Amino acid sequence: MRPRSNSLFLLGMAVLSYAPMRVLAQIAPMPYTPAPPPPAETSAAGAQSTSRAGPRATIYGWSLGSELAPTMMGTNHAVQLDPGASDVVFFFDARPKPPAPIEYRYRLADYDRDWTTTGNHIAHYRHLRPGDYRFEVQVRAPGQPWSTPIAVLSVVQRHFFYQTWYFYMLLLFGLAVLAIELLRQRDQLLKGQIGMVLEERNRIASDFHDTLMAGLAAISWQLEATAKLLAGFDDRNVRAAQSCELARKMVAHCQAEARRIIWDLRDSDEITEILSQALSRALAANCLREDIDFSFEVEGDEVPIAPAAVHHLVSIGQEAVNNAIRHSGATRIAVRLKYEGDSLHLNIRDNGCGFHFLEPRTRPGHFGILVMQERARKLGGALRVNTAPGAGTEIVLTADFQAIHPPSDQQQRVVHWIGV
Repeated sequence: MRPRSNSLFLLGMAVLSYAPMRVLAQIAPMPYTPAPPPPAETSAAGAQSTSRAGPRATIYGWSLGSELAPTMMGTNHAVQLDPGASDVVFFFDARPKPPAPIEYRYRLADYDRDWTTTGNHIAHYRHLRPGDYRFEVQVRAPGQPWSTPIAVLSVVQRHFFYQTWYFYMLLLFGLAVLAIELLRQRDQLLKGQIGMVLEERNRIASDFHDTLMAGLAAISWQLEATAKLLAGFDDRNVRAAQSCELARKMVAHCQAEARRIIWDLRDSDEITEILSQALSRALAANCLREDIDFSFEVEGDEVPIAPAAVHHLVSIGQEAVNNAIRHSGATRIAVRLKYEGDSLHLNIRDNGCGFHFLEPRTRPGHFGILVMQERARKLGGALRVNTAPGAGTEIVLTADFQAIHPPSDQQQRVVHWIGV
């Protein structure tokens, strides 16, 4: 009996020792024991299958301002918004309809800076600028990544006519036509003003010639007749005759100056920028005496200058020629106009008697050279007088083109010259 009981005891102990080992193998690990992660291939495949099986966003309509129901269904093509459409509402949903709550996110490309997340089924936009847009919608289950396909709808906000490029081209064309018309009217106005000024100058010159010049001529004749009557008597009458002769010469000088002023007033044809033309016409009118050999030469390439400068230069030349005719007894007068790179030279030379040249301010009663020097200063130039008794007289004027400052617009030069 004892050997059998020992065998049973050993068999029971073996069964008891095996049972706890199986129980311990089924106990879950402790909280601090890390659980092994699932394989990477299995996780990726599960996500891909979830994405394929998940809902897809779809845009099924849109409306102008109404958030209750779409007025346009089946938006397979671009949405064309008329000019001035202030509000637009897009309606979207998920297909198939999931049983659990889902989230949407949407954006209007080229308008929104970022996505907008919402649980609603509409997106409302106000006051879109003209242009092309793209409305995008995406759906996901809460807590899942945005991995579903994106629904896209093209949106075009049309321009008003005044917002198109061809409207701006027409506007530029109209502004150009308006500017041209305004310039044309301004030119006509300036021409009218110039005409009125020239007409008034001619009227003053005519009145001046008909009244003052006739009166001076009558005074000169009367003085000459009185001098002849007093010439044959005693010394006292002789002195009176000399005084009358002096007065007659003074009147003759006033007549010459008045004649020059009348020429300046009536010389409307000299509104030109070609100096040689104006100078030749002016000098030809004063050199009609057959006993004087007159010559005029132009050297170099002529440069157009302002009519105001032409007026001063012509006046200087005319004054120099008149002085040579009246005072020097010259038989030959030569005028030369020379153009250089940056200046011009006007030279008037005669073979007359010449004189002792003094500063004009020290020669009372003689203003011709003083006036010529004043005109030369207005031109920014210099006037030089070369003369001596018996050696003739030479007047030399030098003026730089930079000092003359010719304006770019001839109309402005003319208006500036006549004082309009």
